[in-house]
Amino acid sequence: MDMINIGYSGASAAQVQLNVTAQNTANAMTPGYTREMAMTSTIGASSGAINSAGNGVQVDSICRVSNQYMVNQVWYAASDNGYYSTQQQYLTQLETVLSDENSSLSAGFDNFFAALNEASTNPDDAALRQQVISEAGALAMRFDNTVDYLQSQNSEIISQEQATISQINTLTSGIASYNQQIAQAEANGDNASALYDARDQMVEELSGMMDVDVNVDDQGNYNISLKNGQPLVNGQDYSTLAMDRDVNGKQSMSLTFAGTTYPMTMDTGGSLGALFDYQSDVLAPLNNTINSIAEQFTSAVNGQLAAGYDLNGNPGAPLFIFDPSNPDGPLLVNPDITGDELAFSGSPEASGNGDNLQALINLSTKPMEIDGLGSVTVGNACSSLISNIGIYSRQNQTEAQSASNVYAEAQNQRSSVSGVNMDEEAVNLITYTQIYQANLKVISTGAEIFDSVLDMF
Repeated sequence: MDMINIGYSGASAAQVQLNVTAQNTANAMTPGYTREMAMTSTIGASSGAINSAGNGVQVDSICRVSNQYMVNQVWYAASDNGYYSTQQQYLTQLETVLSDENSSLSAGFDNFFAALNEASTNPDDAALRQQVISEAGALAMRFDNTVDYLQSQNSEIISQEQATISQINTLTSGIASYNQQIAQAEANGDNASALYDARDQMVEELSGMMDVDVNVDDQGNYNISLKNGQPLVNGQDYSTLAMDRDVNGKQSMSLTFAGTTYPMTMDTGGSLGALFDYQSDVLAPLNNTINSIAEQFTSAVNGQLAAGYDLNGNPGAPLFIFDPSNPDGPLLVNPDITGDELAFSGSPEASGNGDNLQALINLSTKPMEIDGLGSVTVGNACSSLISNIGIYSRQNQTEAQSASNVYAEAQNQRSSVSGVNMDEEAVNLITYTQIYQANLKVISTGAEIFDSVLDMF
C-alpha cells in the first residue's frame, strides 16, 4: 500500500536525520568539525496516478553547512595573526635583555664612567686604577653577552624557519592528497565531509604560516598559490620549499614544482615571513648598531689614552680591543694592560696630573657617529636602542592584539554558521524522534487498514 511505503520513506529519512544529529552532537567539541545536514526532497506521485498525494520523502545528500566566504576570512586573518604573534615572542625576550639592569649596555657605561670619576679623586691610586680596568671588563662582557644573545636568537629563528618550512611541505602534500581522496570519495558516492574538514584545517594551519590565495576549481580541488602567483598546490600536485644560502652567505628560498626549481621571495607573510622580517628588520640592524657603538667607543677611548701618559711617563696603551670576528665577542679588554699603564696624566713628568683622565670622562658627553643612529653620545645610543625596540614592540603588540581579535571574530562568525549548536541539536533530536515515531504510526495504521480489508473476505 502507498500509505505504508510513504510511512517507511518518512521513517527512513528521519533515521538518517537522527544519525546526522548524533554525528553533530558527538563532534561538538572536535576542532575543525563542520556540522552536517541531511538534505531531503519529496517523491512525487507516480505517472498516471491521478489521486496519488505522492510517494513520500527521500534523502538526497548529507552536506556540510559551510560558508566559503567566512572560511576564507578565517584563512586571511590567520596569516596576520601568525605574523604579529610570532614577532612578539622574540621582541618581548629582546626587550627584556636590553633593558635589564644586570645586562644592559647603558648600565655598563654608567659604571665605567663612574669608575673614571672616582679615580679622578686620586689618579695615582692603584686600587682605583684597577677598578677602572675591572669596570672596563664588565662593560666588554655586557657587549659580548648582548651580541651572543642576538646570535643565539638568530640561530633559534633559523631553526624555527627550517621547522616551519618542513611543516609547510607536509601541509601542501597533505592538501594535495586530500584533493585526491575527496575526488575518489565523491566518485564512489561516499560522504566526504570528514575529508573536507581535514583539508580546511590544513589550509588554516598553512595560512598561519604564509599568505596564500586559495581557489576552488570545477572538480572541487583546492589550488593554492603564494601572493605572487607561485603555486603551492595544484590539484594533486604540490610544491616543495627549501631554505639555503646564496653565494654571499645570505639566506635564500627556493620552490620546486613539477621538477623545476624557482627562486622564491622571503616576503611570505604569516609566521614564516615574521621570522625573516625579524632577522632583517630587527636583529641585523641592532647587531650592526651595537658593533658600531663598540667600535667607536674603542676608538675614542684608545685614542684619548694614546694622548696621555701612564705612571711611568710612557704614552698610554690601548684599554679596549674591538674585533667583530672574535667568537668571544666584539669588545675585549687589552689582556696585557695594567693599572700603572692607564694614561690618566696629561704630562709625562706629572703622574698625578688628571687632565687626560678628565678628557676620558668627557667622552661620555662626546657625540660619536653610530650606524643607524647618527651622531649621538654612547649613553644616548644605548637609550635609543632600548627606546626603538620598545616602540617597535609596542606597535607590534597593538597589531598582534588587533590581528588576534580579527582572527577570533572570523572564527566566531564561521562557527555561527558551521559550528554545532547544542540547543539546536537537542531540538532536532526531539523533532526527528517525533517524526520517526509518527511515520511508524502511519505504517502501523496502514497495516491495520490492510488487515481490515483482508478480514472482509
